Amino acid sequence: MNVAVEGVQNGTYRSIDHAVKALGVSRTTLRRRLKGGKTRKEAREPTQLLTVQEEKALADWIINATASGNPVTHSYIKEVAEGIRRSHVNVVDKFLRSIGSTWLHAFFRRHLYLKTKLSKAIEMARIKDVTKEQSPQFQSRFPPFDPGEEHQT
Repeated sequence: MNVAVEGVQNGTYRSIDHAVKALGVSRTTLRRRLKGGKTRKEAREPTQLLTVQEEKALADWIINATASGNPVTHSYIKEVAEGIRRSHVNVVDKFLRSIGSTWLHAFFRRHLYLKTKLSKAIEMARIKDVTKEQSPQFQSRFPPFDPGEEHQT
């Protein structure tokens, strides 16, 4: 769809119909996008629990923790996400719903480069060494997010 939008805008395609025929894209969607309409992903961003930047920082933290030999559990990922969300929501805790059961699945769908791996049994010493208290504040470990910068894996 982006190719069609850019092609119509820069004159590669003479008209919307020409782009539709050449690329096989939806005429309705192409018209909407040319008028400034958002993609589904962009339209859903305001309803997400975390901002795009917060999700990127969380995904980077997961990658770094896993690379350093400390894979994080799904429940811990949800707990960290909950902490991030609570830090910027100005609602009394009793009125704030907790992160739902489908949030983690949706998070992994938005960040396909993150893979769930079944971990083998970890020696007891390693389990004892990795605690929430010892885990540094991940937000302080990452430089400020640049929305124009593409994620490298």
